[in-house]
Amino acid sequence: MHPIVTTSPDTQSLLDEAAVTRLVRLERFLRDQGEWAALAACYTEDSSVRTTWFEGTGPEFAEASRVMAASGRHSKHMIWPAWIQVRDDRALSESPAVILNRSIIDGIEADMVQWCRFFSRLVRQDDGWRLASFEAIYVKDEIRPVWPAEPLPGQWMEEIRPLRASYRVWAWAMQRRGYAVSSELLGDDRPDLLESFYAIEDRWLAG
Repeated sequence: MHPIVTTSPDTQSLLDEAAVTRLVRLERFLRDQGEWAALAACYTEDSSVRTTWFEGTGPEFAEASRVMAASGRHSKHMIWPAWIQVRDDRALSESPAVILNRSIIDGIEADMVQWCRFFSRLVRQDDGWRLASFEAIYVKDEIRPVWPAEPLPGQWMEEIRPLRASYRVWAWAMQRRGYAVSSELLGDDRPDLLESFYAIEDRWLAG
């Protein structure tokens, strides 16, 4: 899925890769900073976004993120675009990422951390590159009390343990807030889903 380019890239390829990298990083920054209109503008109108708590278009995702932030849940995203493939007016990008969240759960202040990768299709439009999709590929997550003297209540573990290993804490936290979370999301613990997903993305890039 991730071929290593051995030939020297031309100037246009370097410019395209730089533009894609900037957009991928900017999208997460705008979400964290609550710049909802600018976040929506990163996406095409018919784009597709899928995370633990949302499935819909990019503009719809921006609005749903605004509503979530207004309800009091705030997360921070750190990403490192690592693999970018450009072919004419299409591109694919995959970025290792960490999501950080601090919440008060049952009166206890807790930190949640999610390790994942963000994968996107991008298309070149008249005014520049835009995201045509956004998918999270989950690796693992954890939860711990901010103050070690405050252990997590035992029932938390009973609720979390049966969930998918790659995103069990995130799924549990979203379900507690009333969101429906699919058990069939992309994750390293489901190589069958990843194999099919990558094959589809390769075919899309090839046109």
